[in-house]
Amino acid sequence: MPVADDSRASRPRPGGALVRHDDGGPVWYEARGDGWRAAFSTRLGGVSPAPFDTLNLGIATADDPDRVWRNRMAFAAAAGVAADDLVVPGQVHGTVVAEVGRGQRGRGARARGDVIPETDGLLTREAGVPLFVSFADCVPVLLVAGRPARALALVHAGWRGMVAGIVAGAARAVGAGAEPAVAVIGPSIGPCCFAVSPDVGERFEAAFPGTWREGHVDLWEAARRQLAAGGFAAADIVSSGLCTFHDQEFFSHRREHGATGRQAAVAWLTGGM
Repeated sequence: MPVADDSRASRPRPGGALVRHDDGGPVWYEARGDGWRAAFSTRLGGVSPAPFDTLNLGIATADDPDRVWRNRMAFAAAAGVAADDLVVPGQVHGTVVAEVGRGQRGRGARARGDVIPETDGLLTREAGVPLFVSFADCVPVLLVAGRPARALALVHAGWRGMVAGIVAGAARAVGAGAEPAVAVIGPSIGPCCFAVSPDVGERFEAAFPGTWREGHVDLWEAARRQLAAGGFAAADIVSSGLCTFHDQEFFSHRREHGATGRQAAVAWLTGGM
């Protein structure tokens, strides 16, 4: 199970896996384990104006790219990595998980044109390669295999990618079934708030029976089902329990009708670092 560091100003949040940090700069949540660390941003503690206020990390938004870069630098520094080392995918709500290493550090960190193209998940087996995905209701899922960790994947699962199996694909890629593993389902729209049309609900019900109820889809449960099928023990699948639609400290594409920023998750293998 992940062990969160509470040595700085912090307080526990729902799910027990993440610790909230608010030290006068970016407000973020941390999870860590044997050989890995992860950070999940909020919308608080940056420099962007409304409607991207304030810690917008999404370069594909209409926000000023210079402000986004300042926000990325601040968040990365708070988490403990260099912003210039971030590896960023060009997210398309698909199922591709790309393996990256030290040679890809910095791809997409500063410019949208340099991202890993048409990719919604990243995997690394090398220490010191910080993987980055952005979201504003979609589900960030962290998958770690080995104790100490030897492989780590971070995926952006929108509803299309979720129902198409991106989390299951990432579980296969990290090889979770053969050794100890842990997964973290990060802040994202919860079953309380993800109302969908019948055609979307029926797709989820066919793929993950019981996840569509009273007009709402439970993306967290859909992720858990895929993780379990991929070899993760139930006790090692942890959900933050933080709903981006309900909790005002997060950006929510649905709540703000598209006019909003993006938070991000960053995760990396620490190795001997």
